[in-house]
Amino acid sequence: MFDIIGDIHGQATKLKQLLIKLGYKKTDQGFTHNEYKVIFVGDFIDRGPHQLETLAIIKEMIDNQNAYAVMGNHEFNAIGWMTPSAQHPDTFLRKHNAIHHKQHKIFLEQLGHNEALHQYWIEWFKSLPLFLDLAHIRVIHACWDNQCIDRILPYLDERHCLKAQYIEQAFDPTCELFEYCETLLKGKEITLPDGVYYQDKEGTTRHRSRIKWWLKRADTLRKLCMIPDAECIKGLEQKIDINLELYQDKKPVFFGHYWFSGKPAILTPKMVCVDYSAALDSGKLVAYRYQGESQLINQHFIY
Repeated sequence: MFDIIGDIHGQATKLKQLLIKLGYKKTDQGFTHNEYKVIFVGDFIDRGPHQLETLAIIKEMIDNQNAYAVMGNHEFNAIGWMTPSAQHPDTFLRKHNAIHHKQHKIFLEQLGHNEALHQYWIEWFKSLPLFLDLAHIRVIHACWDNQCIDRILPYLDERHCLKAQYIEQAFDPTCELFEYCETLLKGKEITLPDGVYYQDKEGTTRHRSRIKWWLKRADTLRKLCMIPDAECIKGLEQKIDINLELYQDKKPVFFGHYWFSGKPAILTPKMVCVDYSAALDSGKLVAYRYQGESQLINQHFIY
């Protein structure tokens, strides 16, 4: 019996309101429920106004065995931002360029210049598993790909956390581990045709697009790609014929990452995205209340 909660991005007020709506009570052991435990799908930091409070709430629940969590791409990126390269000690695994700084700026500002606190949370991020494969459900931040899961296992410990000796490889585009982490934590992408591009939420020009990996097939780029305001972008009408069928297992899989909007709804009876843009003032922090069903239903969303 789990409440799977989507990307929070420092929205501690929304998190507390949702937990109370779900029936959790604040105790000296954090938020607790008599019947349910929470599973957080990652992306606790960046963008929102109360990121450290968000982390404190989540960690307290996990420490008291009232919740589980998986790593999001923002926690992964934070590790790379803080970790010096062994080969080039004057640089970091995630480049300190303008784009990356813009994405991470608010978290850094809320930490202030407290390096000990910064390192504390980075070490905690490293303790987060990349995915959960439980008896009846699976949880991952962005994309469940069985082939990728199988190939990444040698790089993970028994809890499915990245082993310390492989963290540098996870940020090295020349290593296979980099591609596995990109897929699981950031989703599958394709390169757009020449002349086709868009602006993301931060205003960065993108020539690659996330794809809707949960589809069975897609016959145009517009149907396949996750692009903001796609109807305004030319070149997406191109005909394609892609059969995806990436997930056909019996276990339901839950994930976040994709900034959905509107009324929460299942993607298929086996796949649910719980990210409904909570980082935006107009966005929802969403939970799916899983009660053991083999076929997921819209009525179990709470937000």
